[in-house]
Amino acid sequence: MARREYGVLLLAITVLAAAEAWSWGSLAHRFINQNAAQHLPSALSQLAAQQTFLTNHATDADSRKSSDPSEEPKHYIDLESYADFRHLPADMSVVIAQYGWSSVESYGILPWTIVTTVDSLTVQFSRADWSKAYQSAADLGHYIGDAYQPLHCTVNYDGQLTGNGGIHWRYETSMIGQYISSLSDHPDSVRYVNDVYGLALSVALHSNTCVDSILQADNVARTASGWNGSGIAPQSYYAALWARTGRLTQEVLQDATHDLASLWYTAWVNAGMTEVAETQELSGTPSSFCLQQNYPNPFNPVTTIGYRVPGVGSLNPRPGTQNPDLDTRNPQPGTRSVKLAVYDLLGREVAVLLNELRGPGNYTAQFDASGLASGTYFYRMQITGDGYSLSETKRMMLVR
Repeated sequence: MARREYGVLLLAITVLAAAEAWSWGSLAHRFINQNAAQHLPSALSQLAAQQTFLTNHATDADSRKSSDPSEEPKHYIDLESYADFRHLPADMSVVIAQYGWSSVESYGILPWTIVTTVDSLTVQFSRADWSKAYQSAADLGHYIGDAYQPLHCTVNYDGQLTGNGGIHWRYETSMIGQYISSLSDHPDSVRYVNDVYGLALSVALHSNTCVDSILQADNVARTASGWNGSGIAPQSYYAALWARTGRLTQEVLQDATHDLASLWYTAWVNAGMTEVAETQELSGTPSSFCLQQNYPNPFNPVTTIGYRVPGVGSLNPRPGTQNPDLDTRNPQPGTRSVKLAVYDLLGREVAVLLNELRGPGNYTAQFDASGLASGTYFYRMQITGDGYSLSETKRMMLVR
């Protein structure tokens, strides 16, 4: 039975709210988002001040499932469905090419969703688009929380393969609801995450190793309470389940809050927020070359790319060459020749989004991929002058 179909059946039996199906209960998600804010350094005080918003919107991603069919696969990954799941490629298009999109979608795309959400948050920070940034930060907390829920990272997500049917809801919602006050979280320092996908996959892999512990705890709790699995589990069942899984649950929720804060911090650093704010305050123009990650990513079929053309004096020509700020092709100081183009995996140019002179500033360009096939594409920005050339390339994914 497909996960979606099984979920519908279980919901009908247990009369659960649709927004809480196949996810940490709302209390755990709120716990993660609320406590992650306390790990943030002073540089992110603006985000930390949104603790109430982050907490109240911790389950928005679940709520979207009822109206957006693309949302559900973002919350889990059935790792054992992949032959070599410990080495899943960071490039989801490679996985899609091997397994097909319908299979990948049914197996879940949680690790890649974490990456794309960090990318989106980075872009929103860099644009000072605070309302969207706060929402993405809340959503990121939800997806990180799901990655830390062991039953979100296995084919046997509800114990349906081992006679533990219903354990998903009993563990993540009913038990947590009764013992949430027993959970605690202590402040920790954040870290910069060099490999967001590597972190996301490692969390999912660790969660997968914890599945058997939860299933065994369910068996022990049933025996200890005398409950045969029919009807509503008694309080003695949950007491025994908590006794066996409480420490594990405390550890994963603590780690989730720390990793979430670190990913918020990583997006902030990647957005160059401090640098941009200082530069704009002093001169009104940006001082550094920057090509931003496209947003949204993956996309279908339109996406937006942000880029920054540096100001006067910020580019140093090679010795013996003319000052690039006095380009002979354009006498206006600080004007640059800028080209932004899109390429396929074979390096063929498929679109030119910009090829003209631009003055210092922050800009955006839209890429409409209508007519192109699904897959990975690259976009490259090149700034040239008299005696110098700067370029940067980033990857994006078109998914239809």
